[in-house]
Amino acid sequence: MSLLLSVILFQLLSISLLTHLKGIESFAFPTRRHHYAKQTHSMTFQRGQRLDRVDTQLTVEPTIIAGAIATAGAAAWWVSGSEEREKKAKYSEWEARERENQLERESLAYIEPKEQWTEEELKPYNGDDETGPILLAVKGDVFNVWKGRNFYGKGAEYNIMAGRDATRFLAKNRLEEETEEERCKELNIAERASVEAWYWTIKNKYEIVGKLAGYDPKTTEM
Repeated sequence: MSLLLSVILFQLLSISLLTHLKGIESFAFPTRRHHYAKQTHSMTFQRGQRLDRVDTQLTVEPTIIAGAIATAGAAAWWVSGSEEREKKAKYSEWEARERENQLERESLAYIEPKEQWTEEELKPYNGDDETGPILLAVKGDVFNVWKGRNFYGKGAEYNIMAGRDATRFLAKNRLEEETEEERCKELNIAERASVEAWYWTIKNKYEIVGKLAGYDPKTTEM
């Protein structure tokens, strides 16, 4: 705003200077006609001497005032616009840094897809690595769920599903290990419907990197 104040002060000084230069200075002389003629100057005469009073008429052209107002307005617009441009520049810098960080995270969490994964091969990708891939299987598909690290990463709510086949956890909507007796029971129709819904939710969010070896589709089919 200091720039705006400087411009306005400059314009006011310019107006003052211009009005002074446009002043009309008049010098009165002792002639008789001055007593009768209409004029804008004030004069005083005394016998035997001449007294002159200078009367200056100040005029300011409207175009000067309009120019000053326009310049001040332009300065205000420029100051306001510069602040907005500065905000946009900072936001663009933030976006660029965020894109770079995203690309780095993707690179660190990438894993080469392959045709089949065994459950033993899934175990190392259980979310303990805070920047690496996180794998889990649902209905025979293996997903890299690193983008959901806040759900499946170390210490997260669903971490129990990471690095393994999560099908039965999702079917039963539970985050506890099954007993041996429970694992031997087939999924009922409601549980199969539940895992089906979860499967499509996960498939729409995460990348498939292969198939789970030994998966039997009959265990989850409707």
